[in-house]
Amino acid sequence: MQNCQILRKGTELFPCTSVQILLTEAKGYTVLGELMKMAKAIRGCAAVAAILLCLFCPISPSQELSGRKDTPTDAAVHHYARAKDPKWYAKQLVPLRHELVNIDQQMRAMRQARKDGKGTADSVALDKAPEGVNADADFLLLQQRRTQVLQQIAEIEDEARRYEVAPGAIRAEESTEEGSAPSGANDDTPNGNPEIVATREFLRQERDHLERAKNEASLLQRKLDLDKHTVYSNPEYTLQRSGKTKLTATQNQIADKQDEIQQTEQKIADLEEHLQDLRLNFSGNAKDGESVASSIRVEEKGEAYWHKQFAEIHYKIRMTQSELDILLRELNEALFIYDPNPQMAMRENVTRNNVNAHRQAIEEKKKELVELRRQLSDLEDELRHAGGDPGWSRE
Repeated sequence: MQNCQILRKGTELFPCTSVQILLTEAKGYTVLGELMKMAKAIRGCAAVAAILLCLFCPISPSQELSGRKDTPTDAAVHHYARAKDPKWYAKQLVPLRHELVNIDQQMRAMRQARKDGKGTADSVALDKAPEGVNADADFLLLQQRRTQVLQQIAEIEDEARRYEVAPGAIRAEESTEEGSAPSGANDDTPNGNPEIVATREFLRQERDHLERAKNEASLLQRKLDLDKHTVYSNPEYTLQRSGKTKLTATQNQIADKQDEIQQTEQKIADLEEHLQDLRLNFSGNAKDGESVASSIRVEEKGEAYWHKQFAEIHYKIRMTQSELDILLRELNEALFIYDPNPQMAMRENVTRNNVNAHRQAIEEKKKELVELRRQLSDLEDELRHAGGDPGWSRE
């Protein structure tokens, strides 16, 4: 109890140490008096000193450092931001710039043809696309497309500026993108992480899905154009509800397919960002790669395997047959419009070259269909030799 003094407040006396007296002088007697009331029930100088030390003593730097070490943080985790990646902008800009160069070349050729009179001769080669036929309309379409491409380029560059991406970095990535050979997979991607391997496989599947969806949407659009010609060519089409219903159904299918394309593109974008995150944070070694390679097993040829193989070949046959039917309808329409008189052919913008191209495409599709059916027959033979159920070959 040495160095203990008595602090007076009214008629009450409190035992205090010299340290507490200093705190009283610094903080004010009122604050200390309130704290003393909390410890009034506890008699003794040691109890009062313990309360004051707990309240006024700061945490030491060593304690703060240990607290920070115990708290887990994700400071070492790097997250990929596509909006700040110059390489992503370069991939979007390179094909647009190539298309812009092609459009400019076509427009220069058409301007040159107007100057020197090329394509305006009396003779017309029926097996070639006539030069100068509907040149004004073609030139206008090229101008419109050029405006659209420039607008897309401007939007991408504005987005890059909004996220403070340096234009020089984008140009450097464009040069790298143009100089590198296109490939479906990135060779620099580490394969030692199972999650990276799985993500790349999911990404490949979604890209295949996107390509199929776009192909199906294109066929539906061509079918819709042919159906419109068929329906609207009838003078009484306004009285026929069946034709309108058919057109509406096809339009709804196209809208659904466009929604599917947008959703698939969003999935691909999310998977690409996730894959970049995995690459940034990958810290595998050779042993990890060996473990992943050993974990990959050959797919067993069970019911699921055969269903997958036959579903793939049936889908290809179905799409090839649909495209063949559309080509035949387009050829019939072209033959109906085509007139052997060159002047009439120019007026209708249908040439023998267009007809011949459709006939060649039809022959190629027929050969492709025969080959696919042969592959289906071979797959059925393989299923029988493997002792599988014949029902697995059905859709």
